[in-house]
Amino acid sequence: MTNNITKFQLFFMLIQTQIGIGLLSLPHDVQKSANSDGWISTLIAGVAVQAMLVIYWKLLRRFPSLIYTEITQKILGVFLGKLLNIIIYMNFILVGGLVTILCIKLINSWLLPLTPGWIISLLILTACVYLAISDLKMIARFFVLASSLFLLLWFTSILSWPTPKEIQYILPFGSSGIKSIFMGSKDSLLAMLGFEGLLFFFPFIIENKKGVLKTISMANLFLTLFYTYFIFITLITFSTEQLAQMREPILILLRGISYKMVDRVDLIFLSIWIVPMTTSIISYLYFASRSMNAKKKHYSKFVLLNGFILFLITLIPNDDAFITLFNKYVSYLSYVVVFFIPTLLLILSFLLKKHEMSEST
Repeated sequence: MTNNITKFQLFFMLIQTQIGIGLLSLPHDVQKSANSDGWISTLIAGVAVQAMLVIYWKLLRRFPSLIYTEITQKILGVFLGKLLNIIIYMNFILVGGLVTILCIKLINSWLLPLTPGWIISLLILTACVYLAISDLKMIARFFVLASSLFLLLWFTSILSWPTPKEIQYILPFGSSGIKSIFMGSKDSLLAMLGFEGLLFFFPFIIENKKGVLKTISMANLFLTLFYTYFIFITLITFSTEQLAQMREPILILLRGISYKMVDRVDLIFLSIWIVPMTTSIISYLYFASRSMNAKKKHYSKFVLLNGFILFLITLIPNDDAFITLFNKYVSYLSYVVVFFIPTLLLILSFLLKKHEMSEST
């Protein structure tokens, strides 16, 4: 069974889908609302994600062999289900397009300023399509291997601790106010998107599914603490005024590390971090292709088609104003697909007494 995965692999597939380019700019994004309490906002966002994971788990237990877009048709019927699946598909395509655009812009800004964006896009998407076409077990193995790079980022961040730190930057706790902290958690929540991958991975878990809730909870705990740590370290290194001027504060943090034989650690790190950034694109290519209810024999064709669509999206002139607007509307759509629709499906499954053994309607 080439599409089967273990709970161990599920753990890394979820965090690889979630952690990527969003981490590098997260401290900048969160401080705009929460200021010095951004690390608290991230903890609150982690609690919100955990609540949604419980909802996913309850929904998937009622339909253990169906993926997200099959559950919609099971509960709502074929016609309404397919209409909803179009929205779900569009979300994954647009999120994949946004992530790809952000990757290209970051590489252009930090590594290859003279290389045309379409060439970077072509190279990235070619690699992503090649991996997304593979069976799920192969994708899972690659994600587990790529997760070792998280240790690299953590180890590199430790090297930055000798640089001046000011704990006063985050004192007193809660000074931004409850409203600002919750507004900041919204930005953290967007950076954590990707946990909806559970709705596509769950049917392929070969082990006892009773332990899945523990596995996904541990993945969420790891991600929340991982994000909180990096927001905390940037907040005590830079003032909120400085963070407001930095697009990627994590890279600025690493830029301050220098040795006699190694200089510009930030560029070395970013060259390696391209791998975790592209894993998110691979995941969203997979989600989009599966959202079309592609049968196994047609799946590869849909991956190629969706890869081409992502390439076309990256060709759109993407200045800062466009990216901000694009990100805004994609965020709204993601809230619907990731939070509202699964919750609605769970409620309807109880009200209509729908589960996998019920008769299809």
